[in-house]
Amino acid sequence: MPAITGSAEEREQIRELYARYALYIDASKFEEWVNCFTEDGIFESPSLGKHAGHAALRKFCAAYKESWAGAQVRHMIVNVSFDVHGDHAHGTCNLIYFHIKGGKTELAAVGGYRDELRKVNGNWQFAHRQVYVDK
Repeated sequence: MPAITGSAEEREQIRELYARYALYIDASKFEEWVNCFTEDGIFESPSLGKHAGHAALRKFCAAYKESWAGAQVRHMIVNVSFDVHGDHAHGTCNLIYFHIKGGKTELAAVGGYRDELRKVNGNWQFAHRQVYVDK
């Protein structure tokens, strides 16, 4: 088993970042979601495109909200694993993504994220978050 890297505090901050990312997007707290990323942070998805920087991430949020068509979404992020190297980290996790509408829950996607993280002013943020979808 590989050695666990990073302090207990850093590891907790990173796990909290993973959780807040999902909670914020699901609750339409888009500014908080954008702040999960560094100023030059990138969100990249095979179906939703590549969006770099806070302005582009805000624009993405507006379009993403429209795509829900009145549904509630839920991101379930599990099996979070990462390595910390100073002020940088690399991580991965699994994603289970649901749409809920009219009392019906539908599994929309299963996949995960590949992440590059950076510590900025004492806070961990995503520098590059790449979605992958299992086929």
